[in-house]
Amino acid sequence: MRKNIFTGSTKLLVISLLLLAVFFQKERAQKLMALAIILWVAVTAGIFLFRKPGKLAKKCSPHFAPLKQARKRTGGAAEKPAEAVPETEPASPAKPYPDNGETETMLLHIALRITEKLKSAYPQSVWQWKDTPSLHDILAGGTTRISVENMDAYTHADISFDRFGRIHVEPMTIGSFAEPSADSPDDAEETPPEPSVVDVRVWYELVGQKVLESQITDLNANGHTKLTIKENGDIVITRQKKEVLKGTLDSFPAKSYWEELVLLLAEDELKGKITGNTLQVSWV
Repeated sequence: MRKNIFTGSTKLLVISLLLLAVFFQKERAQKLMALAIILWVAVTAGIFLFRKPGKLAKKCSPHFAPLKQARKRTGGAAEKPAEAVPETEPASPAKPYPDNGETETMLLHIALRITEKLKSAYPQSVWQWKDTPSLHDILAGGTTRISVENMDAYTHADISFDRFGRIHVEPMTIGSFAEPSADSPDDAEETPPEPSVVDVRVWYELVGQKVLESQITDLNANGHTKLTIKENGDIVITRQKKEVLKGTLDSFPAKSYWEELVLLLAEDELKGKITGNTLQVSWV
């Protein structure tokens, strides 16, 4: 088919060129001949281009026949392929919670930490859980109460661990307000010997720091600038040239520990000075 079209158009072009050469002058004939050739090329190319899509559609029509038949069966709409169900990632296994044996072991280690802390300030101290603690609460920073003995007037303490794993002990006295019995006056006169301090810093954190802060706050408000601590732990001030007892520090360290205690006072911006058998503390 293409060959017939091309042959016929070529004959027509040759005839047209001969007629132009015969009936027109040379220069004008050349221009018209060039125009005729251009028109022939354009027309021939257009014919071939317009015929190709039609043939392509005919060639492709057998491939689309199944789709057309499916549309007829479904009322004009082809069935959509089923959507792929996304795969779900497997759930991560739950972290195993410590069993009873591991819990008891961890509580034992925590108990040893508490014992070490208490005996640093009170070497004769003993203690026990007030109620069986929850390991989860302790690890979460909760407070657990314990009963203590041989810690001067303290009967209980609150134990907690911060997020850095440091242990905090809050000693306290819990008891009735009953008056002491007068049946045995000899027992009242006897005072147990004070235990020696093993760790001055721990004693200062548990006992000394809070008592001194309370005393200094009140004394400073009344115009005082210093106080004196005796070897037995008595806190005294001078008022009208007389000593006035303001309080007592339980388990006050022996004199051999005072140099270290002065350094601890300096950390709280307090000035400590050893004068004979007393320790002076000033804050101005």
